[in-house]
Amino acid sequence: MKPSRSLRSLQRTLSALGAALRVPRPPRSWLWTLLGLPLTLLAVTLALVATALHALAPQPGEWTLALRLGPFTRPLSVPALIRIATHPVGLALLDGRSTTTPLGRWAWRRGPGDRLVGVCAPCTLQLAALGPAPLTMPRAALELQRDAQSRFRGTLDLGQGERTLALRWRATLTASALVIDAQLPTVPLADAYAAFGSASIPELASARIGGTLSASLRLALPERRLDLRPRIDGFEVDGLGTEQLLHAAPPSRCAASSGLGRQASEARVTGWLPRAVVAAEDQRFQEHTGYDLVQLLAAAQLNHDAASAAQGASTLTQQLAKWLYTGDERSAARKLRELLYAVEMERTLGKGRILQLYLAMAPWGEGVCGAEAAARHYLRKPAALLSPLEAAWLASLLQGSVDGERHVDVQRVSWVLASLRGPLSAERRAEQLAALRDWTPPAARTAREGSRR
Repeated sequence: MKPSRSLRSLQRTLSALGAALRVPRPPRSWLWTLLGLPLTLLAVTLALVATALHALAPQPGEWTLALRLGPFTRPLSVPALIRIATHPVGLALLDGRSTTTPLGRWAWRRGPGDRLVGVCAPCTLQLAALGPAPLTMPRAALELQRDAQSRFRGTLDLGQGERTLALRWRATLTASALVIDAQLPTVPLADAYAAFGSASIPELASARIGGTLSASLRLALPERRLDLRPRIDGFEVDGLGTEQLLHAAPPSRCAASSGLGRQASEARVTGWLPRAVVAAEDQRFQEHTGYDLVQLLAAAQLNHDAASAAQGASTLTQQLAKWLYTGDERSAARKLRELLYAVEMERTLGKGRILQLYLAMAPWGEGVCGAEAAARHYLRKPAALLSPLEAAWLASLLQGSVDGERHVDVQRVSWVLASLRGPLSAERRAEQLAALRDWTPPAARTAREGSRR
């Protein structure tokens, strides 16, 4: 039976409606396009990274920096990195970004005239020669501009507010090094100290600091070879209260450990021992004003000779300031604090009082404290009766620990004897040096005699 005309019409209508609603099947090429887009982006990214790494690949003899990429390490050319960072494209990439460095976290922006400006707050400076603890500064700001392919200039601001220190610098870049020359114009020493902030130097709240500072420096990287030439004029300090030590007794730690009683341990030390201590520890004691800039620079640059290495960078006054006020933490901040006390003590106490306080408090090893106690402990006699040789040997012990057998460091004792000032004739000096070859301290002689029995 054939369907009626109306039924056939309904079927055609439904077929047309289904065709209109049917979603066409996408061609197979579209699917490949959608799947290939992220793969293409990945390939382009890898190509860009490979191109960048190739551009940063070091040439033979170039200064390099190791870049870690997961388990891989890739050397990069530091000169190429510096040139890219100071190129307009590099400046645009760094604008608004921050990087973590050994000095702290730096925030970067692109300044006017294609300058790179970085701010580090707070910023830390590691001075290995002065100890493991870094020196913290509230703020440091660096401005850098490229003059030519391998020449740069800019400023470095240290501190914040009106007392900011502004150093102007120029740098020359070679394949193997970056050499920076900087100048600090004459500034008040109070401003130089203020740049480090009261958190690092609490004495800034009470100290009144006079004098001026200027400096020039040359820094060669990556060797970190520093040639620093500071000039300090009229350094004075007031307000720390060190004048109280002029007539007051020093802390009683030595009286308890010496076994001599407080009065005996604080008695004035005379004879050859004070001269020997000055010869061993601070030969410019009578000339300096609490600090020895030559020795400080030698220690900071690690280029001193054997004699100065034996003496170290601290004057007797600085060591006394350490025992009395700052403690013995090995840090640059403690060294700066120590300088303030040392300079003030030179004015309020004078050389004689400083030397006697030092002798009363000096640690001599084996739990012995103070010069008088050391003379009786090691040499079985009062300090005033020591010969030049005995005084030189006892002073030589201040540089390090005393071993159980109390050996004689002939080289160091000879150096102290040769440096000894005072009424010592050439004949007697030669006699004492000759006697040193066979001399042993009393305790060592007793030990030898006991072993022979």
